[in-house]
Amino acid sequence: MGHTAWDEFWWNNITGARTIVEQVAMSLMENKIVALKVPSDLPWRHSMRSEIQTAFNERSDVRGIIIESVDAVDDGLDAVDPGQFILQRYALPSVRTGYRAKARKTIQSYLSECHVLHNRIIWVKGLGGQTARKWAQFCRGFAPKTAEEGLFVLEFHGELQLPESKCIAYIDFDQYVSDYNVQLFNSFLLEEERRYSDVWKRYISAAAAVVCGVDAEVSERLLLGTDFHTDTIIEGLQRVADSGDFDLRGMEQSSGHPLWYLRNHRLDELSRRIWTAQIQVLFPMIELERRKLIEKWWASIRDALSMYRVEQFGVVLRDPAEVELGTLSYMMRCKVAADKRMLYVPDEADRQRICFLHNCRNKLAHMNCCTPSEVSTLLDHSLPQLSEK
Repeated sequence: MGHTAWDEFWWNNITGARTIVEQVAMSLMENKIVALKVPSDLPWRHSMRSEIQTAFNERSDVRGIIIESVDAVDDGLDAVDPGQFILQRYALPSVRTGYRAKARKTIQSYLSECHVLHNRIIWVKGLGGQTARKWAQFCRGFAPKTAEEGLFVLEFHGELQLPESKCIAYIDFDQYVSDYNVQLFNSFLLEEERRYSDVWKRYISAAAAVVCGVDAEVSERLLLGTDFHTDTIIEGLQRVADSGDFDLRGMEQSSGHPLWYLRNHRLDELSRRIWTAQIQVLFPMIELERRKLIEKWWASIRDALSMYRVEQFGVVLRDPAEVELGTLSYMMRCKVAADKRMLYVPDEADRQRICFLHNCRNKLAHMNCCTPSEVSTLLDHSLPQLSEK
């Protein structure tokens, strides 16, 4: 997949993102005006619009329908009435001068009768707040029976109380896309990446998704520009920020975007996200390896427990399977005589591994992150699968 266009892959192949494309296209097919709620940090927004247009064209029998793009900021929509804006931009001069605001006819009826929106889908992007409400109220005055009469897509972010209308379809990005979709996307992206083993890929996919949330575009850049063997995720994210390609991402304080936390020196939140991913992926691996080591040295641990009184969390241990890494480390350190330890593990590599695993588990248990070096030691040198007893 070295030459995959990842923006197209996201909108075409990842279920949540693809569902949005399908929902918008189908609503337009049903001659509905679409109110599409998206995050302010929507990944690959141009590709989304392009894929929706393609999906609509593939399903529609009507030829010649074009999507006209209007930008709330660039076109100054805050300051203008929606009806007047449409009239001035799309109507012929004679139609423009023919409309009288005080006539009994609404501007919506006038625009429809004069075919101003004929074969047009007006896609208004970047809407928010009062301007979004104004356009929603305006669109409520239309009841198109066919796409040829003209349709609207209102792409907005933030909260919006929509007027009840059979003609308006409300589609919310957050209902369909979660960081699980981004984790799946990351897995596909890493599929042919030869630098990492499968267990590394599982960790990286989860960590980037937890850190980046639903911004698959930033996640893609993070994955492709970071060597996770040596770089921290925060260092990788800093490179993404320094590239200058994402200067507008994470500008809204409420967005929860990783670049907002980075720019505002809120590394605590980014570390918390990385820790969450490490708990999800690394913690179970540490536990699995503890079990394997106990199986390997079962007889020695059993004999030590029967010979000495070992307490763990206030309970005297009898079963080797219940011995935690901290207790295991303690038993190996504890001298019961000048030349004898409570538990002797003759394999030095295993002794060191037990201490290392205990250190990693301790870090995670106290909400601290493992370093790239520790993650490498954990993932690259895990014990081979032991044969069943």
